Amino acid sequence: MISSLKIKNPSLYIVFLSLIGATPPLATDMYLAAIPRIAAEWNVHVAEVNLSLVLWFAAFSLSLLIFGPLSDRFGRRPVLLFGLGLFVVSSFLCGLSVDPVSLIIFRIIQGIGAAAPSSMVMAICRDKYDGRERQRALAYIGVILAVAPMVAPSIGTMLLHLGSWRLIFFTQAGMVAITTIIALGYEETAKERINGSIPFLFSRYKSLTHNREYAAATTIMGLSIAPFYGFIAVSPVIYIKVFGLSEAYFSILFGMNAVCAMAGSFVSAKISIKASQAKMMTVGFTGAFAGGLGVLLLGHMGYQFFAAGMFTFAFFTGFNRPVSSSLVLEQVKTDIGSASSFMVFYQFMTGAVCMWLVTMPHKDPLRFYGILITSITLTVLLVWPVLFKWLRKKGGI
Repeated sequence: MISSLKIKNPSLYIVFLSLIGATPPLATDMYLAAIPRIAAEWNVHVAEVNLSLVLWFAAFSLSLLIFGPLSDRFGRRPVLLFGLGLFVVSSFLCGLSVDPVSLIIFRIIQGIGAAAPSSMVMAICRDKYDGRERQRALAYIGVILAVAPMVAPSIGTMLLHLGSWRLIFFTQAGMVAITTIIALGYEETAKERINGSIPFLFSRYKSLTHNREYAAATTIMGLSIAPFYGFIAVSPVIYIKVFGLSEAYFSILFGMNAVCAMAGSFVSAKISIKASQAKMMTVGFTGAFAGGLGVLLLGHMGYQFFAAGMFTFAFFTGFNRPVSSSLVLEQVKTDIGSASSFMVFYQFMTGAVCMWLVTMPHKDPLRFYGILITSITLTVLLVWPVLFKWLRKKGGI
């Protein structure tokens, strides 16, 4: 009976897309505060447990490349439901882990499952919306999606007080099981299917590499988000280890980053009707650089200064993300599933590299992260005017 309850209300449709898009942040952010405790329980270095985070992102990113073409061939719905189901099962197995190796293995499977709903959000948006309507839809989705990383660490911390860290993974399984039930009401949006063998489907990525406008836009826009994922990995170290804050206080500060990203997306949605993409993205990239520079120059003065720099970066990243995602998707007319998946894949792979870099042993992790975020945001800010002029000349804007 549930599958007959179709999702038709426009506002509820946005909520539905946000729910399936919230699966990845639930998988990463809920157990961040538990990482030191897991390491202590198994008497291993924190870096070993952090591999369950880094390799999750690697598995997630690579799986995106698989699910995108499959959705172009078989439709979004079967891919979406398979991924959600796999996530539920693997989350439960994570809660049963007996050592770091088993946790890492089950987390890798969890990352594979999370890739399907994540890639389908962009593909469904491209199927259903056009132009500024898509930009506004992505902005409102960004507002709602920001709630997940905002509340996830707090939920994780609360569960740590109630019981073992294993309860976090059991809760993840239950929450996404509810999302899976809701997803049964989703009607297929892929209007055209690509026929051919499986190898042929994956060969379609080659055509995307020949789309220079898409490739250039994906490269720069994806790079701009990478420091945010580096923050996910390094934030427990900086707030708990460097500044000596409690797990509860860490959860609040981490959640405030999500509030700032949500505020940025909300502002973006409101002004997107009148403001041009070029002006919005210039403001966003400039603000993100200012936040990164603040982290580098002032972060050591206290956690308040570090947090202020990250709040600034998060706001302007949230402000830019729906605009940049819409800009990338405008560059493709076919192979939408593959294009959407590769865009998200690139974002998470650059994020995974940042996470790997910041979780390596550093004498001063805060300084290293400050250099990383400033370097990336400055590069994007300098390259953006050149990219804009080139895309406008090519008709991509």
